[in-house]
Amino acid sequence: MKQILSLIAFSSALIIACTGTTSCSNKANAPEKQAPAKAKEDTTDTAGQPEDIFSNKNQIGLNGMITTSPQNNVTITPTMAGSIQNIYVFTGDYVKKGQTIVTLKNPEFISLQQEYLTASAQVEYLQQEYLRQKTLASREAASQKKLQQCKAEYLSQKSTLEGARAQLRLLNVNTARLRKSGISPYLNITAPASGYVTNMNINKGQYINTGETICNILNKAETMIQLTAYEKDLPYIKKGDLITFTVNGISDRTFSAVIYAIDQMVDQKKGSISVYAKAKESDKLFRQGMYVNAIIKKNSNFAEHTTDK
Repeated sequence: MKQILSLIAFSSALIIACTGTTSCSNKANAPEKQAPAKAKEDTTDTAGQPEDIFSNKNQIGLNGMITTSPQNNVTITPTMAGSIQNIYVFTGDYVKKGQTIVTLKNPEFISLQQEYLTASAQVEYLQQEYLRQKTLASREAASQKKLQQCKAEYLSQKSTLEGARAQLRLLNVNTARLRKSGISPYLNITAPASGYVTNMNINKGQYINTGETICNILNKAETMIQLTAYEKDLPYIKKGDLITFTVNGISDRTFSAVIYAIDQMVDQKKGSISVYAKAKESDKLFRQGMYVNAIIKKNSNFAEHTTDK
C-alpha cells in the first residue's frame, strides 16, 4: 500500500515538473515582439532645384503683347472726302509703297485739277506780259501804272497756282503728270509705306469723310514687345537689358529682345508701368496683339538693393 502511494506521489511530481519545463521552453522559444519601425527621414536635398520663373530671386517674369512702333503702323485717311469708287486690296494683303488702295469720286477733285491747269496756263501768259511791260517801262514806252497792273495780275495768279499745287500734293497727285495726261475723274488713295493691310472696314460706294480711316498699313519688319512691369521691379530694369520671351501659339520657340524704352507714367489704377523692347528676331507667325511671357534677369543693382534692405 505504501509503495502504491509513493508511486502516485512520484508520478504527480513528474507531471508537474514536465509541465513547468514545457512552459519555460515555449516562453524561451517565442519570437520577441519587434519595436515599431521609425519613419524613414526624407533626406532629399531641394536646395539645388530650379525655382518657378516668376518667383526666382534673380529674375523677373513679365507679361505683355506683340505690338509695333507708331512709325511702322500707318493709318490711311483721305484729305478730301468722297465716295469709294473701287477697292483694290483686302485685309491681310501685302502692299508696296505707292500702290493704289482705293479710288474716291468727288466733283471737287475735278474742279481742283481744272483750277490748277487754268492757273498754270494763266501764270505762263501773265509772266511773259509782265516781263514785256517791264522792258517797255524801262524804255519809257509804257506807263508805270500798266506795269504795276500786270505785276499784280501775275502775282495773284501765281498765288492761285501755288495753292492749287499744294492741295494736289496733299492728295498725292503728280502735277507734272496732270499737265501731261489731263484731268483724272477719280482720286487715287495710295499706300504711303510698304506693309500689310489691316483694319479695313469699308465697302464700295461708301462715303468717306476727310480724316476718316480707310485702313492701316502695318510694317512687320521690326517686332516690338510691350510689357507690363510694377513699381517694385523698376530698380532692376534698365534700357539695354536683354530679355527672353515666348509667344502664345509658338510655345516651342524662345525669342530674345532688348529693352529700349521705359514709360515715365505709372498707371494709377493698376500701379503698373509699360516697358518696351525690340525683338532681335522676327517670325512670320507674329501678329500684333499676341500674348507673350518674358523673363528679365535682374541687373547688378540687385545686390546693392538687397544689401541696403
